[in-house]
Amino acid sequence: MCGIFGMIGKSNVVPNVLGGIEGLEYRGYDSAGIGYIEKNKVKVIKQVGEIKNLKTEVGRVNPVSFNCVAHTRWATHGKPNKTNAHPFVSTNKDFCLVHNGIIENYAELKKQLNCKFLSETDSEVILKLIEKYYCENMLETLVKVSKLLKGSYALAIISSKEPDKLFVSKMVSPCVVGISADGTKVCSDINGIGKVDYSYVLENNNFAVLTVDGIKIYNEKLEQVKLKKIKVEKSDINNKGKFDYFMQKEIYEIPNSVNNTVNLYQTFEQFEKVLPKTIVKKTKNIIIVGCGTAYHAGLMGRKIFEQNLNINIKNELASEFIYSKFVPPKNTLMIFVSQSGETADTLKALKIAKQYGLKTIAITNVKNSSISFIADYCFYTLAGAEVAVASTKAYVSQLSMFYLLASYFKEVIMDKIGLVESTANNLKNISKQINLTKFNILANNVANDIYLSQSLYMIGRNFDYVTALESSLKLKEISYIHSEAYASGELKHGTISLIDNNTFVFAFLTEKDLLEKSLSNVNEVISRGGKVILLTQYNLKSDNVYKLIKLNNIDEFYMPIVVIVIMQLIAFHVSVLKKLNPDKPRSLAKSVTVE
Repeated sequence: MCGIFGMIGKSNVVPNVLGGIEGLEYRGYDSAGIGYIEKNKVKVIKQVGEIKNLKTEVGRVNPVSFNCVAHTRWATHGKPNKTNAHPFVSTNKDFCLVHNGIIENYAELKKQLNCKFLSETDSEVILKLIEKYYCENMLETLVKVSKLLKGSYALAIISSKEPDKLFVSKMVSPCVVGISADGTKVCSDINGIGKVDYSYVLENNNFAVLTVDGIKIYNEKLEQVKLKKIKVEKSDINNKGKFDYFMQKEIYEIPNSVNNTVNLYQTFEQFEKVLPKTIVKKTKNIIIVGCGTAYHAGLMGRKIFEQNLNINIKNELASEFIYSKFVPPKNTLMIFVSQSGETADTLKALKIAKQYGLKTIAITNVKNSSISFIADYCFYTLAGAEVAVASTKAYVSQLSMFYLLASYFKEVIMDKIGLVESTANNLKNISKQINLTKFNILANNVANDIYLSQSLYMIGRNFDYVTALESSLKLKEISYIHSEAYASGELKHGTISLIDNNTFVFAFLTEKDLLEKSLSNVNEVISRGGKVILLTQYNLKSDNVYKLIKLNNIDEFYMPIVVIVIMQLIAFHVSVLKKLNPDKPRSLAKSVTVE
């Protein structure tokens, strides 16, 4: 979850490296630092808080270095303070290390080392091991130390003993190295590596040695290996454009993200190139796996798939699936959803599925991410880079992908021609119904009503229940208001006891066949003094409703795409009204790369 960036170049690389970790700010962090070699000595500068604090200190010191590593820390072991911030320097001042990941056996290793530790982190253990086992060859030392570690890590290390080299080691945690005209780079995120001629995505137990002239990659047997060269697409990831916040910009990009995804998969033939018809015909069971917002997209995906398809479908939280004793039956297809393609729990669940011998599909927004290499088949959502921690356009793009994928399954299984094309056209038309100017005014109005709330609730049935779950998560993430989502029918089974005159309840009523039952739940809330904010496209009696949000009268099957945009905007405006930064909510990271 931390960000690492390093570079060895022909001139002073410190400004480049600082720019590199600025490009990783969206991942979430609580401290930042750089380690560099200057006049054959290892030096470190680190600060708590934002990177601008670090840049101020770097400006004061004004270091010049051809070999530098940097780090943004998201605390897992130890408080967010300067002592626990990376990089770490060895006692003998010969080695400097940054680490992304978690060392699971660090406590055991600490006991074995029996030496003084300055920090509370697991990362410092790695440095102590390097110091203990250094054999005048860092690469050999790194291979030996890596065999002692259990867990996940991407490591970048510099040493005064070998000042013309930057060493990298990878296990589970994402890590990419690249070559540019100015030198070579390492980064924990392929989107953050910046301008390079080409890059390599390291595999588990890969070790890389970076020099000014190039990169050599080795396996654990110290045999040099060749990886596929990857061209990194240019990304304007740090440009907010005319907007004050990335989240706001990304919500406004939702119509384009839907259309871009649809354009890539708008025909039967485009789907067949990725997923053969034979796989679809053999599929009797589908398990959809994800975490957080991706899990909610999967819940919606299940409901989309269940329309007229005779396939058993279930959802699994990745973090729970990895402990399950359940062995999926044969002819099970597993779909894994991850915005970043680097979500640790999802990747582990995917590897378990592969061990079962199951066919696997990945849905991700990032090309050349880990999930795209592991899964048998990969569908990309073309949402573009998403910087704000709270997912918005990526979620809507995932929903679009599920609508399209389900239509492909139906076309194959039911032998009906034109379903994919029809769904693609429907999605394009729906994207035109996302009136962001109108939605923004509605959302701001509602936000002014609720932003002082301590707690509120969201209810819905079927598709609307999933919308309630994701809407509630958005509000919690960036406003820190306690929010809970419930299936409307469950309200009377306990939760209704929490409703009083000060309670706001969002009620989603977008499915015609469920209106009668859903309205009875709304009336139950109103009779107990609850302030109902009702979202519906139907003409309903709303005299006793606190606020009515009238939705576009569109096909209710696609309503989840439209409603969630309004709810994302409400969450955004609540966050701003509370003088919070919606892009960087406390304690959260964009890419959760540790379990």
